[in-house]
Amino acid sequence: MTIGHKYEIDWDACVHAILSGFGSAICVYLNYYAAVNMTGITEPLGSMNCNCPLTSLHRIIPAMTQGYAICDIINGFRLGPAFLAHGIATFTVSAIFCELEASHILTPMMIMEVSTIVLAILRADFLTPTMQLITQASFALLFFVSRIIISPTVFYGIFTAMNTNFGDCFPPYLYYITLGFGGFFHCLNAFWFFKLVKKIKKKLSGQESMDVNEKMD
Repeated sequence: MTIGHKYEIDWDACVHAILSGFGSAICVYLNYYAAVNMTGITEPLGSMNCNCPLTSLHRIIPAMTQGYAICDIINGFRLGPAFLAHGIATFTVSAIFCELEASHILTPMMIMEVSTIVLAILRADFLTPTMQLITQASFALLFFVSRIIISPTVFYGIFTAMNTNFGDCFPPYLYYITLGFGGFFHCLNAFWFFKLVKKIKKKLSGQESMDVNEKMD
């Protein structure tokens, strides 16, 4: 059962993005600013040393995302191959990390879902033209910050820690899975950002209207 699209808002995506995006942001903050006080070692190095997750939140978010990825896969058949690939990849990666009890390593990467919060309400029928413009600009900004800047930076920290000290509690192939999924998602985000920039240029040049109900080329 899904929440639906009342007021032309994708409530399933919005609720998941709020929980996973903000939850991951909290985990990223704890990793960078509280890990040493809590465990005596920085993150993600502590995770690579087989330390337990800092909080239960670190463990829960990937499991929640694994469940939501099924909705992503279903919607992908309607929205196109890029969305379908995203859903399949999200489900596969989150399932693997949860099965290997390494979900807390994946959690900081979920900060990219922050931009999805705004994406889910872009077509809300109660938004005025001015509010639509502000919402579109907010989405573009959050997409750039969360998916193009913060997420790759977090991934670089995880991958560097893996190269520094990869614990015996994880199978060796997790290293390659991490490298593969990171490369896939960052390439996918770059692809979407390229399309987003093209869309913005067309709107600013007057080639397209500011109507958010138009499909992305």
